[in-house]
Amino acid sequence: MGMLQESFGTDHHPIDIAVIGGGASGMVAAIFAQRTFRENNHKSCRVTVFERNDRVGKKLLMTGNGRCNLTNLDSDLIHYHGKDVLFAKGALLRFPPSAVISFFEESGVICTVEDNQKVYPLSLHAASVLDSLRLLMDELGIQVRTGTQVADISRDQNEFILSSADKKIFRAACVIVAAGGMCAPSTGSDGNGYNLLSMFSHRLFAPVPSIVQLRTDTKFCKPLSGNKIQGCASLYIGTKKIREEPGEILFTDYGLSGPPILQLSGYVSRALADRSQSGAGMIYVSLDFLTGYTPDEVRSMMYMRKASFPDRKLEEFLTGLFHKRLALGLLREATDKPMSVSVSSLSDKEIERLSSACKFLKIQVNGTMPFANAQTTAGGIDTNDFDPSTLASVKCPGLFACGEILDIDGDCGGFNLQWAWSSGFLAGSSAAQYLIKERKL
Repeated sequence: MGMLQESFGTDHHPIDIAVIGGGASGMVAAIFAQRTFRENNHKSCRVTVFERNDRVGKKLLMTGNGRCNLTNLDSDLIHYHGKDVLFAKGALLRFPPSAVISFFEESGVICTVEDNQKVYPLSLHAASVLDSLRLLMDELGIQVRTGTQVADISRDQNEFILSSADKKIFRAACVIVAAGGMCAPSTGSDGNGYNLLSMFSHRLFAPVPSIVQLRTDTKFCKPLSGNKIQGCASLYIGTKKIREEPGEILFTDYGLSGPPILQLSGYVSRALADRSQSGAGMIYVSLDFLTGYTPDEVRSMMYMRKASFPDRKLEEFLTGLFHKRLALGLLREATDKPMSVSVSSLSDKEIERLSSACKFLKIQVNGTMPFANAQTTAGGIDTNDFDPSTLASVKCPGLFACGEILDIDGDCGGFNLQWAWSSGFLAGSSAAQYLIKERKL
């Protein structure tokens, strides 16, 4: 072992299941692994969580703007993404939103359902959720090693050898990698888990930011920075409409944000990472500022306003319809005329252009904000190398993975935490069952 220090835990016994990562999926994996052992009368089995931060659940505290959007009652696969979305089906069916709610309420966390079937803790504080998970781990006797980053894993006969960044050695019969993806690197998600799984020849699909703001052509956006507009955003890659999302759109110095934009961002990231998806076509967002009106109705409205207010200054043409800065932005899309001229000077062609801008304003997308701004990671470890019914590696017996590290990501609205709980449940219980069967415990 050279200068490496042997370490088996506080009582010098080897670990049965080592969980690498103390985030949402890792904590739940540890809890259900230990519960499975106890349900099968193996109370002496040891589950240990390795967390590089000084405490577990750092990223969990940030979810739902600190309110912790636990899950969403609508867990349909349409809300999930990856090379093989069907991979997620087994875990989501085994531990659906109803099971998540029951699990937390049995742990003392009362839940409430808000708009769009989003589920939150009644306290509306993520700390309530984290505290309940920490209490459960403590009550189950799960050891938590904070400040311990696992830097290397190897397999020696029937056990895994884990090497920490500070040169300590741990031995485990089974390993669950729940180290997260690349988003919010300040919380410890910096891609180290990908390196650990690559040691067992697991393939990585390039990780990219998802649920993140978009960088765009800022000619229209920058003057509106800080303004929020109710509307609808549609993403186009080339001539193909990918998806549309209604809601509150936020303009920024760098481009666009707000819930509809965040929902579209994963498609943008994937298209930018693999230009073969988008061909030579431009990536752009089309904004509709008058969702309650058809294009023909908007056109009629503009002609009626011109007839009703011919003597008003052009800068006042959309007063009462839009915020002043948005109105000026739309007018500048339609005409180069000074804003001081009269409304009556607008030509039919300019009225047509203005009507189109109100319904179909195209803004070119140049990229996304970085991982530091993202709420989740798209891409990750190839799910083809894992059994969807257990989340066990098909390349290395006794190795499991769960959570964001795998190539599954969800929409904004509780879907990513649902995947964390479901995959953590399946990996943890499956790992314990694997050891029970393998060792004939």
